[in-house]
Amino acid sequence: MDQASYHFELKTPTLKAIFFALTAFLCSVAEAQVSKRALFLGNSYTNYNNLPQLTASIAESAGDTLITSANTPGGYTFEGHLTNATSLSLIQEGNWDFVVLQQQSQMPAFPLEQVEVETFPFATQLNESILTHNPCAETVFYMTWGRQNGDQQNCANWPPVCTYAGMDDLLRERYMMMAEMNEGIVSPVGAVWRYLRENHPTIQLFASDGSHPSTAGSYVAAVCFYTSLFRKSPLNALFDYTIDNAQETIIRQAVYDLVYMNQSEWYIGAWDPIAQLSLVEQNDSPYAFVQTSSQADDIYYAIDNTQLQPWTADSLFVGTLQPGSHSIELIAGRCGMWDTTSIAFNIAVNSVASTNVEILSAYPNPARDQVTIELSEEWKNVAIDVFDLRGALMMSTRSNGARKVIVDCTTLSEDTYTLVMTEGNRKAVGNFVLVK
Repeated sequence: MDQASYHFELKTPTLKAIFFALTAFLCSVAEAQVSKRALFLGNSYTNYNNLPQLTASIAESAGDTLITSANTPGGYTFEGHLTNATSLSLIQEGNWDFVVLQQQSQMPAFPLEQVEVETFPFATQLNESILTHNPCAETVFYMTWGRQNGDQQNCANWPPVCTYAGMDDLLRERYMMMAEMNEGIVSPVGAVWRYLRENHPTIQLFASDGSHPSTAGSYVAAVCFYTSLFRKSPLNALFDYTIDNAQETIIRQAVYDLVYMNQSEWYIGAWDPIAQLSLVEQNDSPYAFVQTSSQADDIYYAIDNTQLQPWTADSLFVGTLQPGSHSIELIAGRCGMWDTTSIAFNIAVNSVASTNVEILSAYPNPARDQVTIELSEEWKNVAIDVFDLRGALMMSTRSNGARKVIVDCTTLSEDTYTLVMTEGNRKAVGNFVLVK
């Protein structure tokens, strides 16, 4: 058996559109031009040098379009945006692909117990509001940087922020925590600043106050945002800004190396739909397929490149195909993002198709150490097999006439498993998730 997987983006999730998009995706190697909408909610760090517009200009130089809006009052916090009429109105406007959140520059670096009260809850509330009014938006956390000489204002009471590196370490940690908590992504501007400061110290990233970004610092941020939002190489974004061209080249390369080539580190793509399809192979009934796709609202399948059909149950049973080589393709999508996986399989000449394939339910699901199967009167003495998602047989048991069968899973690791119950030519298949 052969399995393959790939991922692509599509804005119109109709079956016909999916089919043509798949064809185009497989036949094209060029990156398409993309249009996105981004709302920036922050403060002066975002407002300096008009970061939203600078990001849009960089996108335009690469052939893409970024439509932006922003609300960036000086010194503003997440809590402030939650009660700001302009911020709330912009969120409620809807139709944003991204909403960028930037906390007041010092607050995420405070002691964790303070951050857990003054920052994290408000990040979550903003994210919830964003998703309520923009169900397909991604929340983007703007990782800022340590001050040039540390946070001297709070150094005496909180020594970890007395230096640039100490403050920067805490900012990175807390922005990453917020992204994970809220299933958002990070635009790791601070991480790129850190690399440039250590490896290219002649690039002046700070304004004269040692806190806000210089024009070069804002250019770093804009290139980083372009790469994070569009998931494209910054090497093709050749907007000629007001800084030295040699420095622009160094900055683009740094963003390419740290962000574009390490997108998963910043949760970019981490919450995209994932198509997952597994196969249970039986001697008397060729194939039962189980889909365990995640982060997907729409799921379709096609056998042997025929018309796509909605997948309406956990399991799909194949017992009527002619002997020979076949394939099944699964497509899982959400909000215009699609992932696909396929399995090639072979039906032998002497295989016998089961005539009675049913859905098997077990509880609890998810389970911790055991699952229970309740049998109807029609089932007498059944065989019950447990397979992992790769089709390996993990354990077997029999009902021995009992109406309730408890399957002990204490020897199994945390994973998704498939249950196959057979009696004669009759079969029932289902799946359960085991958590420890």
